[in-house]
Order: sequence, then C-alpha cells, then structure tokens
Amino acid sequence: MPKRPHPHAPHSRDLDARVTHFVSPVTRMLLASEGLTTPLLQAASDGPLRARVWSLREVAAGLLDPGARERLRLSGQERCLVRRTRLVLACGTTVSDNVVVARMGVDPRVDEVAGDPGQPLGFGLADAGVVLRRRVHWVGRRRWFGGGPCVCKAYTLDAVDGPLVHVEELFSPQVVPADVRVTHSPQGQST
Repeated sequence: MPKRPHPHAPHSRDLDARVTHFVSPVTRMLLASEGLTTPLLQAASDGPLRARVWSLREVAAGLLDPGARERLRLSGQERCLVRRTRLVLACGTTVSDNVVVARMGVDPRVDEVAGDPGQPLGFGLADAGVVLRRRVHWVGRRRWFGGGPCVCKAYTLDAVDGPLVHVEELFSPQVVPADVRVTHSPQGQST
C-alpha cells in the first residue's frame, strides 16, 4: 500500500504565471487547485455531475500519448487502463471531457476505481481510501467541441513511489471561461 504523502509537500510552483493569464477567478481557482476538481465544477455549474465513461480499454504504454507516458515514467511494455470520461449535468450538458491513464498492477484499488464507469475518478479514489498527491504539469487552452477555446489542465496523481495516474481535463467554456488577459509589448503589439 502506498505511503501517505506529506500534506505540505511542494507542488507545482511554476504555474502561477500561466494561471494568472486567465481573466475569470473561477478559472484561476480551478487551474491552481491541487484538490478534487469535481466539487469545484459542481459549484461552478450549479448542479451535481455524473461520470459518463464512453471508452475504457487496456493498452500498452508504448501506444500512449508521449506526454502521459513520460509523466507516468512508463516503459513501452507496461499495461495501462485508458478511460475517456465526460462529466455531465442531469440535463446531459457536458461540463468536462477527461482522459485518464492509470498504471495497472501497482495498486489494486486504483485499478478497480479506474475501471469503474459508475463515478468520477476522484470520488472513487477517496471512497476507496486512496491518498495520492495531485501534481499539476500543464495548464492552457485547447479547442472545445464546436471549435471555440476551452481551458485544459494535465496532472498526475502520485503515490510516494511515483505517479500512478495521468489526467488531462478539458472544461466547457460555458462553465469555465477561457478568456485570457491581453498584454502589450513595448512596441505596442498584443501578445
């Protein structure tokens, strides 16, 4: 069983500048948070969220996105569970689109929770008594369904011995505004 990480262990110290580029305080809070995302999304969307798992498959690490493979420190032969999930409101509106990559065979509780399509990952891990440290690796913007910009975040969930889960989340711009501050260079050009 993984040891419990120290609650005051250093986290992602270099994200502040990237987070402050976003105009919305809701967006900045969500991106800077190292806790559960789902309760913040429920508060921002004014409703309970359900996990809708639309893809769940076991793959060799060599077939993963290079960023996820590197952050999880995987060799090409290790097996991982890849879970594609949308968190949706009761009306069916998608609030977030998530790709979860979990290392298999390290902690059976993580294997079970990642393979359970019935609930959001964070709630499942908490219910199973799994304590992992969230380490944010990247925040920024991508394209939401329909083409407009959306906010996204990539992080790992780490045990004392290393990362077990890689998560990449895209957030609906209707719930998490993607507007960024425009700055001007000394030559008067927008950046």
